[in-house]
Amino acid sequence: MTFPKLAMPLATLLFAATWACFAVEPAAKPGAEPAAEPAAKPTTESAKEPGVMLHEGMEFSGAGSYEVPSALQGVAPSAWPGDGWFRLVVGTDHVDVAPVAAPQGRLPAFLIPVVAQAASEQSSMPVDVPLPQLTEDQITAIYLRVPDAALHAGKVPSYIFKNGTSHLLPKLDYRYELTFNGRPLAFTVQNGLRGKNGAPYGEGAHYRIEYDGQTYDYDVRGFGWASIIEAITDLDGDGKPDFILSIEGNNSSVEAILLSSKAKPGKNPPTASLLANGC
Repeated sequence: MTFPKLAMPLATLLFAATWACFAVEPAAKPGAEPAAEPAAKPTTESAKEPGVMLHEGMEFSGAGSYEVPSALQGVAPSAWPGDGWFRLVVGTDHVDVAPVAAPQGRLPAFLIPVVAQAASEQSSMPVDVPLPQLTEDQITAIYLRVPDAALHAGKVPSYIFKNGTSHLLPKLDYRYELTFNGRPLAFTVQNGLRGKNGAPYGEGAHYRIEYDGQTYDYDVRGFGWASIIEAITDLDGDGKPDFILSIEGNNSSVEAILLSSKAKPGKNPPTASLLANGC
């Protein structure tokens, strides 16, 4: 089986989301049949994500802007936490994980313009906030904060697929079976949910992950057929699989992290996700 090269820089995702502003009809999977049942709201809408994902230099208004992560919604930007952040850089066979230093009582450098952007967007008198000049590597680096989750610093190995990288565009409704850290792991990606008769309905990328005799379900925004696994790795050092995802949507894109240490058998929200809108 031959897999294409799948790494998709954030700049590409944002361009695709912006270009989608010109689309008249919502995106649809080629050859897809009409939904057999009424669309259902994603179960994650009512489940607050425990963690926060950010990018350096991100904006909260205009084309390609981001939504405030769910864990920070309703929190004044001046109260956003400055401690406990980790910087993640996804490579072809590993993830570089490093704690982010912050002076006592102050924000880390990456977070200062992000907080200023959020504060301006919420103000009755918004002002232009200058953004730093960043390289693509700086833009695509993930900043993650998950309370009570101890991430392991250093080069964390990722599972390598047959394409020679950690990236995979999963085939819908196919149950992948592999071995991760010496234990069986299986996962299936669907678009939408399934009715009692097994017919698909609704929207959203649905991940079903199986290990240690348990099943963990995640409903993530975006389209299942436009879902990319950037890495399966062990960020929290518990020996169990953690997923880093990027998913295209209709005039949007979403990134998500699924930490095993924050999951329970059954339905789960992503540990952290970040939604970018095209317009």
